[in-house]
Amino acid sequence: TSVLLFEGSITLLVPLQEAVQTPSDRAAFPKLYSKVILGIVSFYSFFGMTCWMAFGEDVRTVMTTSLPPGTLASTVQLAYSLAVVFTFPLQNFPSLEIVCSTVEKVLSSKDDGGSDSSSNAQRNVISTLLVILLSIIAILTMNDLDKVVSLMGSLLGCPLAFVIPPLIQNQLAKGEIGPWTRRVNVLVAIFGVGAMAVSSTTTIMNWE
Repeated sequence: TSVLLFEGSITLLVPLQEAVQTPSDRAAFPKLYSKVILGIVSFYSFFGMTCWMAFGEDVRTVMTTSLPPGTLASTVQLAYSLAVVFTFPLQNFPSLEIVCSTVEKVLSSKDDGGSDSSSNAQRNVISTLLVILLSIIAILTMNDLDKVVSLMGSLLGCPLAFVIPPLIQNQLAKGEIGPWTRRVNVLVAIFGVGAMAVSSTTTIMNWE
């Protein structure tokens, strides 16, 4: 489950670095990015340990439901729900762009070209279908949120965090890294594949 935290950081790494304008700032980006990720991991670790010490074994998957009944708990739950609703378009944007671009390429290869209105209509249809699909999945799995997150972390988080980055570095930086670094990258990728297989199997076997 914790590996799923790296999903957003890994997928946004390249777009964020490409958005940096000056070469000097771009050169300083890796160190700054490492500090930010370290800060986020430290915050999540502190938050998790604090909640565990506060609620003990009775802590629930959705932490806000573990709060004692009252005005404060209701306010926190409402604020969290609103945050999820208003940030959903931003969370859905990368996957929507990939799906839309793929569909547009397929359709453009069959047609001579389309107007902007037809392209916007296609995006609206794809967006609607994608939201409906995600809503159905959420309704069907809302009682097994912990297992869904664990499975997503196993199947998606492990490759994004441990397998793909070292293999990309070996491929793109062939002349810049030594053989020792290449071997370490391969070992990290192998570890990621093993962790993905073990955690996915464990999650599926314990699914009730």
